[in-house]
Amino acid sequence: MIIVLFLLQGTVFSRLTLGNAAPNCLLILISFAGFTRGRKEGMIVGFFSGLLMDLFFGSWFGMYALIYMYIGFINGFFRKVFFGDDMKLPLLFIGVSDLMYGYIIYFFLFFTRQRTDVLFYTLNIIMPEAVYTILLAVILYVPLLLIYNWLGKTDQRSTKSFV
Repeated sequence: MIIVLFLLQGTVFSRLTLGNAAPNCLLILISFAGFTRGRKEGMIVGFFSGLLMDLFFGSWFGMYALIYMYIGFINGFFRKVFFGDDMKLPLLFIGVSDLMYGYIIYFFLFFTRQRTDVLFYTLNIIMPEAVYTILLAVILYVPLLLIYNWLGKTDQRSTKSFV
C-alpha cells in the first residue's frame, strides 16, 4: 500500500494540483495506520513512507522518515477512540496531521533559510494541501478501511494458528 500510494502521489496527483497544492496520499495512509492499528504500526508505516520520500524527494536524508514516523506515532494514540463507521474523527486526524506536517516542513525548509512569511505559506501551501488531502481521504477511506479490516482478520487467523 505504501508503494501504490507513493506512486499515485508522485505521478497522478502531482499533475492534479489545486492551487499549487497536491494531496499527501502517504499522510492519509500513515494516519490511517496509526489510528486503526496503533502507535507501533503507525510508526512503521510512517518510517518506510518517509524513507521513500527521502530517497526520491528529500533534501535532508531522514527528515521525511522522522516526520512521518512521529505523525504515525501520534495518530496511534487515538486508536482507542477510533470507530470504523464514523468518518468525522479520522478526517479530523488526517487534517490535523497534514497541518502539523505542513508547519514542520515550513520550519525546516523555509524558516531556517530566512523565509519568514508564514501567513503566505499557510494560505498558499498548507491550507490548500490540507483541504485537498481531506477530500482525497473521503474517497480513500472506505477502501483503506476494507483493506485494514481484511489485514486484521488475516493477523488474527495467523496468530490463532501459531499458538
